[in-house]
Amino acid sequence: MLKEVKDYEIKALKKQIFISNLKAWIIGIILIAEILFIIIYLLNMELFDDVSSAKTKVAVIRYNKPVTEKFTTAVMEKMDKIRKDKSYKSVLFIMGSPGGSPTASEELSEYLKDYQKDKNITMYIDSMAASGGYYIASAIKPLYANKNAIVGSIGVIMPHYNFGKLAKKIGVEEDYVTAGKFKKPISMLAKIDDENRKYITKHLLKPTYENFIKSVASNRGVSIKKLRPFTEGKIFIANVPEIKGILVDKISSLYKIKKMIRKSLNDKDIDFINIKLEEKPLFVPQIKLNIPLSYDFTIKNKMNL
Repeated sequence: MLKEVKDYEIKALKKQIFISNLKAWIIGIILIAEILFIIIYLLNMELFDDVSSAKTKVAVIRYNKPVTEKFTTAVMEKMDKIRKDKSYKSVLFIMGSPGGSPTASEELSEYLKDYQKDKNITMYIDSMAASGGYYIASAIKPLYANKNAIVGSIGVIMPHYNFGKLAKKIGVEEDYVTAGKFKKPISMLAKIDDENRKYITKHLLKPTYENFIKSVASNRGVSIKKLRPFTEGKIFIANVPEIKGILVDKISSLYKIKKMIRKSLNDKDIDFINIKLEEKPLFVPQIKLNIPLSYDFTIKNKMNL
């Protein structure tokens, strides 16, 4: 009987120790997870950004996405901070965009020209500066490019998809009410008729196209007449002779560009700091519920450079 009691007490003690150890392990895991979360959160907040021991820094901006209002705004906000930081002596702007929003292209183009008053910008096309990407790149002279980079595509496009046949098969009909003959010139369930095609071309595409040409001509310091042959939506490899001095000034490489910047600043101890342009997603998953109250597929959302 005494032995049975002792065995029971030993088992109970072992169970208690096991439970205590399990609780300790769980608490430890939770603490480690919390520490990791805090570190990742701080990294996302950029409190632990690139650290440089050099007194002279050059900010490297990589514009390697389609041109959108959101991304362009992020770039300008980062460049505003760099402009105030005296340790940054120059900016290396690396363009690699296929184009996008006409308004965002114009905004960033004008911003970069004004920015040059405070800090020098070196513009380098590494892979592509097409359409809106070229619009932005043209703001800075001289314009350097990798010899295999794609440049040009000066033009305006507004894609249109006709789902009319599909809609008939699944029983979808379009219905709307408008006031004004040209309020809804495009339907997703029909082809664009000649009258509306002429209207859109005259009132939207052509004016935007002419603005594009005039801005590039002004940025590049060439006449519209001289630029016009290269504005029919054509793309070019950067080192073809016919565009030298018109679309591109000099052919180079990233290594040579950095070497040139070091020489211009007369300082070998220079750090090129890659600037983070967008926030990384948080460690903890986020659920976003977006319920639109109305849906307006406007022409503005569909027109791109």
